[in-house]
Amino acid sequence: MRFGFFILFLVCPFGFLIAKEHSEFCSMDRLCVIYVQDKTGVDIYFQNKIAIDETYTTVSVNATSKNMKSSVKLPLVTVIKGPKRKKMFRLNVIKPKKRWVYQIKYKWILGNHSVSHDPKVVYELPFEKDKKVRIYQGYKGVKSHQGDNRYSIDFGLKEGDLVTASRDGIVIDTEQKNNEGGFEMKYIHSANYVKILHDDGTIGQYAHLRYMGVLVKRGQRVTAGTPVGYAGSTGFSDGPHLHFEVYKPTSYLRKKTIPTMFRTESSDAEIIAEGQLHWRREANEPAVKLVSDVEEIQICESVQNLERLGCNVTSFPSSSPLYFYIPLLKPSRYKIQISVRKNGTSIMKLYNWETNPEWWDTYLDVPFEDSLESPEGDWTATVSIDGVVQKELQFQLTSTK
Repeated sequence: MRFGFFILFLVCPFGFLIAKEHSEFCSMDRLCVIYVQDKTGVDIYFQNKIAIDETYTTVSVNATSKNMKSSVKLPLVTVIKGPKRKKMFRLNVIKPKKRWVYQIKYKWILGNHSVSHDPKVVYELPFEKDKKVRIYQGYKGVKSHQGDNRYSIDFGLKEGDLVTASRDGIVIDTEQKNNEGGFEMKYIHSANYVKILHDDGTIGQYAHLRYMGVLVKRGQRVTAGTPVGYAGSTGFSDGPHLHFEVYKPTSYLRKKTIPTMFRTESSDAEIIAEGQLHWRREANEPAVKLVSDVEEIQICESVQNLERLGCNVTSFPSSSPLYFYIPLLKPSRYKIQISVRKNGTSIMKLYNWETNPEWWDTYLDVPFEDSLESPEGDWTATVSIDGVVQKELQFQLTSTK
C-alpha cells in the first residue's frame, strides 16, 4: 500500500491578463498548489493545509511553458515546513504581446528526504501488553510487502483490537472516514491511518484502522504505548490486521521503509519475522526463553478444517484419537515428543515427530484403541520440544458405551 504520494497536473493556457488572478488546486485536501497570475507572468506557491508546525513535506515540482522563463532551475525538489504557503518560483513572460502557456506538474510526500533513521532506537510492539499477536506478513513478504513497502510488518490484530504507539513522537496526519476495504487495487487509497513523526525525522505509520477508529489528533504528542486507534481492514487489505512501517521519503519522492528492532518477550532488541508470536515486555521485566506458547498447548477432540474443536477440556471418549495442539513462538525445525501414561499403571505411549520450518503451529493425533488393556481412566501427557519439557496435561478417557 502507498500513502501520501500523489501527482497532479495543472494546465493554464491563458495570457494577456490585466488584473491579478489567484487560483488554487489541492491534492487529497492536503497539499495545495497556488498560482497568482498578472500580465507579466505567474508566481507558484505550495501549501500543506493540514500541516502542523513540525510537519515537513517533500515536494518535487516541474513546469513546461511557452514564451515563459522560470526564475529557478527546474525540476525542483524542496521541503516545506509547517502550514504556511511557500513561494517556489516565478514564470516570467518573455514577450508580453505574444500568447504564453504553462503547465505545472508536482508530486509530494510527507516527511523530509534528507533525514536519517537512528539505528539505536528500539521500538515497542504496537498493541496492548497482555495480548499475544502473530506476525501475519513480515519484511519482503510475497503477498504485498515488496518495493516501497518491503520493510513493513502486518500484525495479526483482530477488528477492534487496540493499537498503541511503538515510539514517542508527534501525530502529523490521520484519516478515519474510510469504510471500504478489500484485496483489490481500487482500495489502495482507502485505508484509515495514523502517522507519527519521530525525533529523527522518520515517520511511523499505523494503517487499516477501522472506520472512525482513530484516537489521536494532529499535533498531539504521544509516548510509546499510547493508544492511537483500533485495528480494522480498510484500504488494500485481505482481512483485519495492523500494517506498521517506519519510513522516510527519498529525493525521488518514493517511500523508503526502514527495518526496525523491537523489544519482545524474549529479547531487548530483535528483528521480528513472519509467523512469529510475540507479546510486549517492559524494559524492567526479565526476558523469557520459550519455543512454544505453553499456556495454549491443548488437547482437542478435532482439528478439522484447521479449527480446533473441543479443546481445553479434560475428558474424552477413548474410541477417538486426541489431537495435541502446540503453537510455536518462532517457526523452525523442532523435535517434538509426547509421552502419555495411564496413571497407576505401566501403560505408556511415546510419539515423536519433527516440525517444518514454515509451520506456525503443529498438532499430532494420538490413538488409544490399540491399547492391550482398557484405556479408560486418568492419564498424564508430557509435551517436550528438543528435549525440554513444555507442559504436563491431565486428562481422562471414558467409554463410549
